[in-house]
Amino acid sequence: MLIEASLRRRGLREGTQVDVYTPETLPMPVAGKAVGEAIKTMVEGKGIGFHPQRKLVAVDPERRELAFEGGATAAYDLLVVVPPHRCPAVVRAAGLTGETGWVPVDKGTLETSHERVFAIGDVTAIKLPVGLMLPKAGVFAHAQAEAVAHNIAAAITGQGAPEIFDGAGYCFVEMGHGVAAYAKGNFYAEPAPAVTMRSPGRLWHWGKIYFEKWWLRHWF
Repeated sequence: MLIEASLRRRGLREGTQVDVYTPETLPMPVAGKAVGEAIKTMVEGKGIGFHPQRKLVAVDPERRELAFEGGATAAYDLLVVVPPHRCPAVVRAAGLTGETGWVPVDKGTLETSHERVFAIGDVTAIKLPVGLMLPKAGVFAHAQAEAVAHNIAAAITGQGAPEIFDGAGYCFVEMGHGVAAYAKGNFYAEPAPAVTMRSPGRLWHWGKIYFEKWWLRHWF
């Protein structure tokens, strides 16, 4: 949507085709069908083609062609691609990863199978009741870090009650032209994540900007 907005702002949108290909069934599928369908509607409402369940297996830069699992292909002029996510080599070499290639942890304490070893953020594999994994997002890494840091300090000092990471999270969905939506909920809820999304507006866009500036000033 940001690319679409940039093209429109520069007077290049007419005659330009924008498409999204994803191996997932919907945008943000872990947030539930309602949120996924809402974001899909936003995307398609801007004239962007949404192509679900398309797993990319090869890119031919000379022919400018994408090849997907199952034999489908698509041509492109400009490709913006998210490369495969992998756990860092040092984590794999340490023997911390499981069958998924990520570090299995207790979903509340973030403890690994090794005594007094914790893992947080993107290296972890936390399977939700719906069968999908907890998304790899900064908001989760932040909350996990606070819980782990508190519990390590409590173990050392013998003071303070244990803290548990509860799976709560949120995100902004930027749509371009100074408009964004806001999704928030409990990803540990059962039988499925309980996530709701607020209607798009300029307030959420400025909220995201404030969020970024506050943290930059806080740390730097």
